[in-house]
Amino acid sequence: MITYFPTPYPDESFYSVCARYAVGEGLYSVRYCNEKLHCKQTYTDMNYINDIAPEVKRLLIRDKDWKTVIKEHTIYNYTTSFLPADQKEKALEYLAQGADTYRKIIPPFPKYEGATNYIKYCPVCVKEDREKYGEAYWHREWMIPEIRACYKHHCYLCESINSINIFGMHNLYNAESNIPTTSKAMKSDPLSEKLAAYIYELMNNEYTLKIPLENMLLQVMDETGYLSRTGGKIDRKKLWNEMSFFYINGEPVTESRLTQILHGRRFYPYDIIQILAFLNIPLSKVYEIQTERNPYKGFQEKVASLYQQGFGMSEISRIVSVPLEATRHAYNVYVAEQNGEKPWHSQTYQPCPVNHEERKAIKDAMDREYFEQVEKILQQINFSDDCTRRTCKAVIFEKLEEYGIKIDGNKLKCMPKCEILIQSYCESYEQFWARRVCGAVKEIDEKQLSMSVGRIVKMTSVNKKNIIKSMEEIRKRDEEVWKKLNLILN
Repeated sequence: MITYFPTPYPDESFYSVCARYAVGEGLYSVRYCNEKLHCKQTYTDMNYINDIAPEVKRLLIRDKDWKTVIKEHTIYNYTTSFLPADQKEKALEYLAQGADTYRKIIPPFPKYEGATNYIKYCPVCVKEDREKYGEAYWHREWMIPEIRACYKHHCYLCESINSINIFGMHNLYNAESNIPTTSKAMKSDPLSEKLAAYIYELMNNEYTLKIPLENMLLQVMDETGYLSRTGGKIDRKKLWNEMSFFYINGEPVTESRLTQILHGRRFYPYDIIQILAFLNIPLSKVYEIQTERNPYKGFQEKVASLYQQGFGMSEISRIVSVPLEATRHAYNVYVAEQNGEKPWHSQTYQPCPVNHEERKAIKDAMDREYFEQVEKILQQINFSDDCTRRTCKAVIFEKLEEYGIKIDGNKLKCMPKCEILIQSYCESYEQFWARRVCGAVKEIDEKQLSMSVGRIVKMTSVNKKNIIKSMEEIRKRDEEVWKKLNLILN
């Protein structure tokens, strides 16, 4: 039976409290100590209060609520800071019940190169703790693998002398015995301090997003230069390239993780913090957003406002720097909504019923709705303007998204008419090479340069073997070019 358990210090991790208990009781056997602390599990969770024994729970609660103890002495506030509200509450319930199922909700620490896997400490904080409490203890934020600095004292964190691995090892090491008194503070860089400040703020505040993560990011990126002119899409490639340069001395979020975050499929806080720190967006601005807002709707309203002021569509197109077709489409959608009509691309269909006939009818209705509009838009787009990219489904999806139409491969499978239509605009590799080669030959003629295979290859990045493969398509496209190529290839 446990009759004594240390009172947790402010911001002390639960692991640290257990380690101090083990030293105070003289329990040199880690296994025996863990068996006394837990009901079933035989190790102490480094980051959360896991399957704890009832008497330990009673001594920890004292005059507080159990959920409050979890929030104050684990990294729960930090790791759930960008989760949807219902998921966050569910994770807290699982933790309060001692159920291991919280791991299915709370995002785990990623295991990647560059992040230290050891508990760190701030030498100045440790000195202050020893002066105030008579001993050192592990603070919660030191458990975060990526944290490098103490934002309070503007110094780098040091690694513990025993290299306590927060991923794999389940031993109990108290801070007082494992942090030397000779540790010296080294001045930290401003970026590390900034990231540490974000981590500390999330750890010590109970923040909850009021809208989905992806919509929040769309709103905070307004007027940052990373949102498309129509406001409906984030330029992910540009954002990732510039972030990689910004964090060149650290470990920037990978492109795949950034894509998952922007689509609301990844909630690991440090990756999201990197985006916010790069854009210089404070957390107060992030969590004060109360309602969802569609930036594309703002663009529609702007176009409508200019039109009502007497501007023509061509003039509006020049003002907003958006193609005329996209400007006209935005206005048509706005008018439809104002007249109480449901815009075709915003239609919400009921979940597919079990009845296969009803399901087919719903899919057919959706196919018809999209087909009519997609056909009109594709007729207006000149895909040959972009000579560096082959016209494929991905390129067409991007073009359609500029008009507010979001279609992907999975959605297209349910719309056979649309799929046939889009496929008809796609190029084979031979057609793409033929388009590039024909353009290069015409450019050579215009500039009155000497015609050679090497020059064409250099201008188009299409090698001789592929030029020969595409000769039939070149003939269909331009017989004069085909004749000229025959002369230099033979």
